[in-house]
Amino acid sequence: MCLFGSTYAGASDKFNAQKRYLYIQPGQSVFSIVKVIYPDEKPRWSKIIKKIVKINPHAFSHSDPLKIKVGERIELPNISLIKTTQKKHAHLFKQKQTVGQVIKKRGKAFVISKKNKQRKLDIGSEIYVGDRIFTGVTGYIRLNMIDQAKIDLRCNSEMLIEEYRLLRGGNRSVIYLIKGSVKKITGTIGKMADDLYEMHTPLATVGVRGTEYAIRVLQQHGCDGSLDVNSKGLFVKVNRGEIDVKNKKESRVLKQNEAMYLADKNGRLKKIEAREGLFDRVEEDKTYFFGSLFWLLGLFPVICVLRKSA
Repeated sequence: MCLFGSTYAGASDKFNAQKRYLYIQPGQSVFSIVKVIYPDEKPRWSKIIKKIVKINPHAFSHSDPLKIKVGERIELPNISLIKTTQKKHAHLFKQKQTVGQVIKKRGKAFVISKKNKQRKLDIGSEIYVGDRIFTGVTGYIRLNMIDQAKIDLRCNSEMLIEEYRLLRGGNRSVIYLIKGSVKKITGTIGKMADDLYEMHTPLATVGVRGTEYAIRVLQQHGCDGSLDVNSKGLFVKVNRGEIDVKNKKESRVLKQNEAMYLADKNGRLKKIEAREGLFDRVEEDKTYFFGSLFWLLGLFPVICVLRKSA
């Protein structure tokens, strides 16, 4: 990147109070620029990005930091004038913070904490960062997270809450689905341009922005009537919005009502038809049930006659 100052800035790599400009090169993003120019200001990166967008409206389509225009000259802000509240809030996260709560539960479910202590999960139980959640053969839990997101974790699953926080300009949700089946409706986190939202699995990473989706990974046996797919791969389906799915080979965008399958971490993503029962239980055929009941009621008089004649 070529920097042009109104006055000479010196040989120091650190940014000083003098004005500087740069021209956007192909492949650059506002995030990569801030990371290089302000390496020691990580707690304030999100605020610096917002300031850059604000003072350079010509360089961004619809004031969207993700839509930067190649070739435009932008002014870099004086970071000494950018206020920060990071220190004010930093102490809050040194203590154990609740990030979610169990609102539905069936079967066996428990947690192994950061300190390797086990505790049973019931309705009302709190979830913390660092918790590794387990569900049994018939287990199921629904979590209500601090950003009002809903997470359904189904049978034979294991999930780690790596990071979950709400801070202005620093919302983050990083979850690792080690194995099993999960359905998630996103909340506040993931709806702002500078939010970080990722769902990791052993085979691929899912990046989300305001959506509802389902994932099934390394789960060969179904839950509550869902299909036994006999596969150790990854299945992903988008119910609303869109997601990015990335693995070692490629990155794909998955839109509403689309599903994708990945056989292993070195394979390629393949679009599939999401069969009924792949991600959700198959509803019982009530017509069949009532039809059988009527047949039994119709046969009852015949059985009674046969018993009398015998």
